[in-house]
Amino acid sequence: MYKKFCVIFMATLCYLPVAQASWKTTTEDDVFTAQKKAQMDADISGHNQALIFNCSQNNLTMSEVEKDPNTSVTTIKKYTTIVKIDNNDPVVFDTTLSRRNPDYLQLKTSQTDKIKIVLKQLKDQSSKKDFMIGTADSKGTPLSSYTGSVSFAKKAINKFIATCNIKID
Repeated sequence: MYKKFCVIFMATLCYLPVAQASWKTTTEDDVFTAQKKAQMDADISGHNQALIFNCSQNNLTMSEVEKDPNTSVTTIKKYTTIVKIDNNDPVVFDTTLSRRNPDYLQLKTSQTDKIKIVLKQLKDQSSKKDFMIGTADSKGTPLSSYTGSVSFAKKAINKFIATCNIKID
């Protein structure tokens, strides 16, 4: 019995850092504004993708990011991104495709009021259901649908909201 308990305990300890890694907030000082800025990353299950929230002085963005070093983005392309958390209504965003860096593409939005709704839903959620994210083209044709874990999200969300001084009702 003791041996079985030790094995389960060690397995749990090994699992926790992996589970917590699905949500992470990093903060730093902004040299231009002398304010704080933050980035919160949420892994999207097994697809080299993430949902990334960024904030700096008077700027709040959300991006669905995907590893893709080969696709060339030469024109502005509009998409719709839908985020659904728990039993809440889906939040629909107008997003624009761009290159985030040499290795990643992003569908980015600056719709602050809607981003705050998603942050509030994430902060208030009490279940352990995954969040869902989907993308459709400008004609409404579904292109992708993925999930990400909300486990261990609250600490990262609280840090992001506090650092960015975001007011959510």
